[in-house]
Amino acid sequence: MIRINTVIFLALIFVLAGCKSRPDRMITADGSVLSGKLASIDGRHIVFDNSETFIEYDEGRVFLRDSGTSFRGYITCDGEVITIRTGSGEREFPLGEINSVIWSDPSDEITIAVEVPAVDGWVNTGLEVSRNSRISIRASGTVSMETGTCGPSGIDYFSTAAALVPGATNGQLVIAVGESGPVAAGSTWTGDSPGDGELSLAVNIPNRESTAGVGGIYTVTVQKTAGTLNNSVFYPAVR
Repeated sequence: MIRINTVIFLALIFVLAGCKSRPDRMITADGSVLSGKLASIDGRHIVFDNSETFIEYDEGRVFLRDSGTSFRGYITCDGEVITIRTGSGEREFPLGEINSVIWSDPSDEITIAVEVPAVDGWVNTGLEVSRNSRISIRASGTVSMETGTCGPSGIDYFSTAAALVPGATNGQLVIAVGESGPVAAGSTWTGDSPGDGELSLAVNIPNRESTAGVGGIYTVTVQKTAGTLNNSVFYPAVR
């Protein structure tokens, strides 16, 4: 009985340790790290607990956690809610909805729209990106496959090792940069560029000469912004 109670007690300790939330973190462009509870943000002025720092840019881009959406503007925060002041007004989000915030030069940003036909294979967007670029993708539309019709997320449970991108689902929007391996993107995707070079997009279809039964087009908006390298980045804890 004593041995069993000891095991239960140790297990409880591990569970409680796992429940302890991770701290908010800030990594500045010069490599300094602030960790703890965010107290406030007011443009370039960031306060963590009892420490503070001033960063290089007044404006930053806020990336949301689930939707892949981002907003750029003057940022303030009271420790619980982030407010982004843009040219069209203000937007507010609880810190629990924020994936990250990157303060960077606005000249590093560009947005393009691309049409990706299902039968055309890889479509070169002409957009040059590097490993220091963050890419955000939003796609819409419908394509037809031999296994049915779908949107940019593809057909669930249908994939094949003989596809354009093995492992991605049939009909899924996929991306590749330069010589890097392809990545399954779907309808929304945000991440640092997997390589250096021009960004290409494609609809994942079976890798064979015949395209019978395949058709349709995805309309894709691609936004390139500055990545985390040499920029100040804030990572809020999961709340």
